[in-house]
Amino acid sequence: MSEQDPYSGYDGEIISSILDRLIPANDDLPSAGRMGLEGEVLRLAGQQKRFHERFSSALGTFYSTNPNFTSEPAELQDEALVSFEAVHPDAFRILLDISYIVYYKDSRVNKRLGWENRPPQPEGYPMKPWDESVLKNIRKRKPFWRKA
Repeated sequence: MSEQDPYSGYDGEIISSILDRLIPANDDLPSAGRMGLEGEVLRLAGQQKRFHERFSSALGTFYSTNPNFTSEPAELQDEALVSFEAVHPDAFRILLDISYIVYYKDSRVNKRLGWENRPPQPEGYPMKPWDESVLKNIRKRKPFWRKA
């Protein structure tokens, strides 16, 4: 891995394999690794300062302790992740957190869950009409401030 790009030593296969084990297939949705989310995981981890160093360290630690992870059968991959979580819980947590963020941002997952994949504004969410009666008691109070 280079100083400029801490992920240059990874071909994405290890991240894809980790994603497959963390978020397996569910009905009509393939596993997260099969959805091709590894690029987005790397983009998010590299783009957001709060994740960058921690993710890079976690991925490096995982890779150094599990260099043959991608070629192992699923059962051994699961065991490797369980072991990694037990020995390096903070590192495991950052891998899991970023995986979940990316997975649940994906439009296919949103569609499957029935979530709207759009920002809350400018359309906003429906609100009940304003009820003036909530100010009834406040309006009865004398002002406790001075006029400026």
